[in-house]
Amino acid sequence: MDTILNLGLIFVIALISAFFLRKLKVPNVLTYIIVGALLGKLNFLSSSILRYEDTITSVTLGFIAFIIGESFRWKELKEIGLPGIIVTTVQAVVTTLVVFLGFFILGITHLIKVPYPMAVSLLLAVTATATAPAATFMVLREYKAKGPLTNYIFLAVTLDDAIGIVFFDIAIVIVKSILTGVRVSLFDATLVASKEIILSFFAGALLGIVLSYGMRFLELKEETLILPIGIVLIAIGVSRIFNLSPLLINMVVGATLANLSKRESEVFSATENWLPPLFLLFFVISGSTLDFTLILKGGLLIFVYIVLRSIGKIYGCDIGARLAKAPENVQKYLGFAMLNQAGVAIGFSVLVKNMFPQLAFINTYVLAAIAVFGILGPIGAKFAIFKAHEATTE
Repeated sequence: MDTILNLGLIFVIALISAFFLRKLKVPNVLTYIIVGALLGKLNFLSSSILRYEDTITSVTLGFIAFIIGESFRWKELKEIGLPGIIVTTVQAVVTTLVVFLGFFILGITHLIKVPYPMAVSLLLAVTATATAPAATFMVLREYKAKGPLTNYIFLAVTLDDAIGIVFFDIAIVIVKSILTGVRVSLFDATLVASKEIILSFFAGALLGIVLSYGMRFLELKEETLILPIGIVLIAIGVSRIFNLSPLLINMVVGATLANLSKRESEVFSATENWLPPLFLLFFVISGSTLDFTLILKGGLLIFVYIVLRSIGKIYGCDIGARLAKAPENVQKYLGFAMLNQAGVAIGFSVLVKNMFPQLAFINTYVLAAIAVFGILGPIGAKFAIFKAHEATTE
């Protein structure tokens, strides 16, 4: 089939499917993954499209990270203050530890059979950290939620992904040493990852300054879209050439723009309007590699991941909120609003599949778990705001 015709059909099929499944409250992301899985089984996706999966993944994740950067406005961070940062950081650490220790113990005791239990446990643990804000924000908007818990939710679900990106970058260095058999101490692995993180930060800040300064001279509406896209693509290219983090570098670009430019809202709004077709293609391609047989075989592992991540999020938020002396409702209910997963976690799993083919099964397991969290996430968020009496509409 002609590649362009195939691409057009993918868009139309996915869009029609999303239209009907939305009536059943199925999130668009989950619909695109399901469509991708079905089209993959039917060998409907053109090989010329699949050939560029790595490029599509890098570009999509770059833009996701860029959008996440918008959340790091200094004024907004100051409003929540140190307590919000403490809560988010502690819950991320607790979630990572709970998932890692749970899988590692089950792996080495052979209760769950997986190759490279240390590497698998580590990758699942850092992937568990990521939280998807979109569905959660939709619930907050639907019920016009207002109050301390709502404020903490807004910060936590965005800052969470940033922490997850840093954890993921460190984990990748450690997993590389495990799979290659080269012994690297935790200190050396952290040192290598820190170097990558620091260089990514400075490269992102520099490109963010260039973008912020360049926006001063642009007048036409289309130019305010072209320059950010160009900068994000440059950042992705730089990260690929110098082995930096495409996620972190673009998140810093977005954060720098959000704090230095007076036109940041205009830029992020224009960029978000351009992205849906790219996201659709990314999620469809991600779903095309879903192995339903593997899902059945790995049902126990998927179930354990869901349980461990839920425990980590709920109790991690509780511990963090107590340490930060946050309001009681934040201690009790924040974790329930942190269950949803989507874009960043899917990106992590796809990157793992591309970087470590021997661990490609992780992609299938994570996507299956994300489908469950796509249902649990909005339910948890609704439960949290109603229990905290912060929903202003029924």
